[in-house]
Amino acid sequence: MGIVVKGLLAGIWLILVPCAAGQIFFRNKNRVVLAESWLAGYVLMFSLLEILIFPLIYWKAPLHILVRIYGILLVIAAAAGVAVTWKKRAKKRKTEKWKIKNISFWFAAACLLIVFQMGIVAVTAHFDADDAMYVGAASASVQTDTIYSVNPYTGFPYKTLPSRYILSPFPVFLAVISRLCMGLHPGILAHVIFSAVFLLMAYMAQYLLGRKWFPDDRNAQGMYLVIIAVLNWFSAYSLYNAGNFQMIRIWQGKALLASAMLPFVFYLCLTIFIQEKKENTWLLLGMANLSCCLLSSMGILLAPLMIGLLALVGLFTRRNFANFCKAVLCCLPSLLLGIVYILIK
Repeated sequence: MGIVVKGLLAGIWLILVPCAAGQIFFRNKNRVVLAESWLAGYVLMFSLLEILIFPLIYWKAPLHILVRIYGILLVIAAAAGVAVTWKKRAKKRKTEKWKIKNISFWFAAACLLIVFQMGIVAVTAHFDADDAMYVGAASASVQTDTIYSVNPYTGFPYKTLPSRYILSPFPVFLAVISRLCMGLHPGILAHVIFSAVFLLMAYMAQYLLGRKWFPDDRNAQGMYLVIIAVLNWFSAYSLYNAGNFQMIRIWQGKALLASAMLPFVFYLCLTIFIQEKKENTWLLLGMANLSCCLLSSMGILLAPLMIGLLALVGLFTRRNFANFCKAVLCCLPSLLLGIVYILIK
C-alpha cells in the first residue's frame, strides 16, 4: 500500500503540478496546448530549483529545508496556474462551445508507440555506470539530509565542493522529489518513474515542433511523431546518439537536456524570433535557459549558443534589434554561472 501512495504522489508532483504551474506563463494566450503547458511547468520547476540550490549549498543547509521551501513554492505556483485556467475557462463558457477534434490515424499510431516505449523503459530499467554519481548523489543526500556534502563514490564528506556538479545539480532534483514522495527510493524513482515521464516530455517537445513544421496538417503531425518514435526505437547502433540517450538513460540530466529541454528551447526560439508571437514570453525563454543549466554543465554552453544563433537569424530576417538584446538578457544566467565556475575552479 505504501508504494502505491508514493507512486500517486509521484504522479501529482511530476504530472499534475507542472501541468498546472505552466499555465502561469500563458495568461494572455487563449488556447494553450497541454504539451506546451506541461513543458513550461517543468521549466518553472527546474529553474526555481537552480536558483534555490546554489545559495543553500554554500550555507550548508540540510536537504529538508530545501524540500519544504521548494514544495511550498510549487504548490503556490500550481494554485496560481489553476486560478488562471479557471478564469480563462469561465470566459470561454460564455463565448464559445467546446469541440472535440478528430484524431488522425497517424497521431493515434504515434500515441500507441510512445505509450509502449514508456512501458518498456519503465519495466526494463537500464542500469548505467553513471548511476554511481547521479543516483548515488541523490541517495547520499536523502540518507544524510545534506546537499552535495557527501561524496557518493566514497561515502565521506567532500573536502572541497565538486565544481563540475554544483552548478548543474540535477541529482538534487531527484533527491527532492524522493522526499516529496514520502521517501520513494531514488533508484526506483529514477529508473522507473523518471524514465517514463521524461520520455513523454521528449515526445511532447517533438509534438510541439511537429505543430510548428505542419501547422495545418494533423496527418503530417502524426506521421512526424511516428517517424521520430521509430528512429529512436532503432537508435542502438551507437552509444552516443540522441536516440540512445533518450531510450536508455533519459533520467540523467544530460540525456534530458538533449532529448527534451533543448528541443523545447528551439521551439520557443522559433516562436519568438522567427514568428514573433507575443504569447510566448521572454520570461519563459530565460527560465528555459536556466533550466538547461540545472540539467547539465553542457546546458550552460549549449542553451545560450542555440538562443544566440537563432536570435541572430531573427535579427537578419526580421530586423528587430530589440529582440536580439532581449535574447542576450535571457543568456545572462549562463554567463554568470560560467564566471562562478571559473572562480570556484
